[in-house]
Amino acid sequence: MKAVLGTWADSIGHCPERVRMYYNLLRVKADDKAYVTHTSDSLILSIVRYYREQRDKTHLPEALYYAGRTYSDLKDAPRALEYYQRAIDVMEREELTDYNLLSRIYSQMGTLFFYQELYDELPGVLRKAYQCDLILKDSANLVFDLRDIGRSFAVRERQDSAIWYYNRAGEMAQYMQDSILLSMVYGELAGFYVDWGNYPAACEKLQIAWQAVDTLSMPMYYNNTAKYYYNTNQLDSAVYYYRKKLSLHSYSHKASAYQGLAKIARERGDVTQAMEYYDLYMLYDDSLKQSIRTETIHKIDALYNYHKFEKENIKLKKENFNHRNLIFFLVLVALFSLLLFAVFWQKNKRKEQTMLLQQEKLKRQQEKLKQYSQEQIEENKKKIEELSWQLENAVKDKDLLHRNLLLVQKEQIEKDNRRIEEMQEIQRKVEAGLYMTNIYNKFQAVANSKEKSQLLKIEDWQELQEQVDEAYGGFTTRLKELYPQISEKELHICLLIKIGVTPTQMATIMISSKQDISSVRSRLYTKLSGTKGSSKQCDQLVQSL
Repeated sequence: MKAVLGTWADSIGHCPERVRMYYNLLRVKADDKAYVTHTSDSLILSIVRYYREQRDKTHLPEALYYAGRTYSDLKDAPRALEYYQRAIDVMEREELTDYNLLSRIYSQMGTLFFYQELYDELPGVLRKAYQCDLILKDSANLVFDLRDIGRSFAVRERQDSAIWYYNRAGEMAQYMQDSILLSMVYGELAGFYVDWGNYPAACEKLQIAWQAVDTLSMPMYYNNTAKYYYNTNQLDSAVYYYRKKLSLHSYSHKASAYQGLAKIARERGDVTQAMEYYDLYMLYDDSLKQSIRTETIHKIDALYNYHKFEKENIKLKKENFNHRNLIFFLVLVALFSLLLFAVFWQKNKRKEQTMLLQQEKLKRQQEKLKQYSQEQIEENKKKIEELSWQLENAVKDKDLLHRNLLLVQKEQIEKDNRRIEEMQEIQRKVEAGLYMTNIYNKFQAVANSKEKSQLLKIEDWQELQEQVDEAYGGFTTRLKELYPQISEKELHICLLIKIGVTPTQMATIMISSKQDISSVRSRLYTKLSGTKGSSKQCDQLVQSL
């Protein structure tokens, strides 16, 4: 179709506007069907404008739909949803029954809601797409619809409903004898089975999926297969599939692959390799998190309902035509209020963004450190107790498969606890070594000295920093990741906190007042955590790093 349209390109300029606009619509449609990414909205907007002005109810819904597709390609989800809803509104108003177009619209809306994590909106539009394809008897689309509905339940942890819809999609693909569709459906379902801990079912679905994996489904298959082998402690196979993922171009695939490889290297005791993989994981993962999505999500939700508000506003304007002066006055009051608080809002917004970013940094560090904490051990013990209880029930019920699965899970958690305890024992020995160093004893001597004339040299502080970093695995690096602009005085206070020096002793060492030391620690807590707190909380935070 695209080639045929190309032959008309030279002569179309001499045709009437009606013909030119229809030709342009066909061009946009041909590009979309050929998976050509739309890079500009200028052409489609001129088409929409023309058919709206002409009140062409036949072509306007389709033009609005392709405007939505264009904005989807341009990564402008709010405007895409707005145009999809406009297309639906026109079709309802004109009583048009183009189920093919409606199916595509609802399907595209479902895709946008899913990737924007607006899961509450998903089931409604997906079921509408399913109803349209049911009327059209479009078997292939029905497979996609059932899979998508299953996915909407899976992401909301409604396992029974998700499995039912995925199996319905798989049965339909089998009925069609379409092995590629079957592979896509069961390959995705296998991933959720792994997440839910149902490894036998995951293995079964992966074996079916492998029989006809196509290029589009290959990344998902690699990912779910790697997860399956990792969770069933088949680490060599897991490494093989994680390395397969590294050949994919997507940053998300590379990030998850390096994360998986880092976990395996760590479990095998190869700390150096694990750190290399983890650094690569962080490199790719950070590139995926550069944009803040909260504002976009709210904007999508608001624009999706824009058509409703627009109708209500038109109705209100008609009903309250005689109150225009009052409305105008209220607008002026609102504008005045906005101007009054504009400066404060701008300042607070920047401060809030900085604080949220700081809190996120701290949260990431605390999550990493928790993996080796006593808190993690206690959580694992609770899980072990629960699994032991379930094992007893499985033995009573003579459910051998469930018993074996529970044993694998229990052994894995027990293995994790032993690993954490080993790491903690190593940490205690390293800390004990710090307390026996000359530089530690020197600082303790100065701290306990009554003579204020004893000064520590720059070399002393550098040596203390090196010893603390060695004992606590790059403490200074983690500190500067949280607060890159940390001053020398603040860094010295953190080092003293780490070796157990009291605030009074800090004042002696740094030749300062106890009140000044307390103030610095209180401010330092805010800079590190993103929230206000006391000097004591600062000590606790620094000790936890």
